[in-house]
Amino acid sequence: MPASDATDRHTPPDQRIGLPAMTCSHSTRRLLRVSIHLSAALLVIVSLTGCLKQILFLGLLIHGPPSIEPDFESRTGKSMTAKGVTVAVLCEAPLELQHDFGKVDREVAKYLTFRLREHQVSSVHHERVQAWLDENPEWDSPVELGEALGVTYVIHIEIEQHSLFEKNNQNLLRGRTEGLLSVYEMLPDGGGKRVYTRDIRTRHPRLAPRSTYNTTPANFKREYLSRLSDQLGWYFYEHHHGDDIPDAT
Repeated sequence: MPASDATDRHTPPDQRIGLPAMTCSHSTRRLLRVSIHLSAALLVIVSLTGCLKQILFLGLLIHGPPSIEPDFESRTGKSMTAKGVTVAVLCEAPLELQHDFGKVDREVAKYLTFRLREHQVSSVHHERVQAWLDENPEWDSPVELGEALGVTYVIHIEIEQHSLFEKNNQNLLRGRTEGLLSVYEMLPDGGGKRVYTRDIRTRHPRLAPRSTYNTTPANFKREYLSRLSDQLGWYFYEHHHGDDIPDAT
C-alpha cells in the first residue's frame, strides 16, 4: 500500500481537500445551546401571544369594546344610573337663536331626555318639564324646577352658539353648538347646589361639511340633534371607544 494512502486514512476529511480543520470549543457549544433555547422561548411567546389575541378577540365579541366611564361619575363620584335617581333636563337658548332655529332649546332638551332614558337614566318627560316652564316664566334657578318636580338632579344646558350651516355658506351643512352644561343636585333639606360644570363644544360632521345636494336641512337637523344628544349623554352614561366614529362624516 502506498504511503500516501495510509496517510489519507488517518487524515481528517477537511484536511484532505485543503480546508482548515473545524473545531467546536466548549464556548461555541454553549453559545449554540443558548441560541437554541432562545429560539424555543421565542416560539412559545409567539404562540402564547396568539392565544392571548384570540382570548382578547373572544372577550370583545362577548362583552364589546372597553367602555369609557361617564365624566360626571369620574369627577363627582355620583351616578345618574343609580337606583332611585331621577333627572330633569332644562335647556336655554338666546332669543336670537330661537328666532333662527325655532325652538332649539326645547328640541335639545327633548332629544337628550330620550337619550338618557334609552340608557337607563330615569328622566322626567320633556313635556312635563316644559309645562312647568310655561307656568313659571319668571323662574330664576334650575333648583326651582328640581324642587317642583321632586328629582335628584337637574341637567341645565345653556346654549350660547348654534348653527346647522357651514360658516358663510348656506349650501354646506355642519352642525355646531357651544355653551355651558351644569348639574344641580337637590338637597334633602330643601334647595340645591351645582355639583358639575363643563363647557360644550360640538361639531358634526368633523371631517367635512355635508352638501345640501345630498340631504335636506330638515333631515340633517334631525341627524345632528341625535348626534348632539349622544355627545351630551356620554357625560352621564357609559359609552365605548369608537362610538364617535359616525361624527367624522
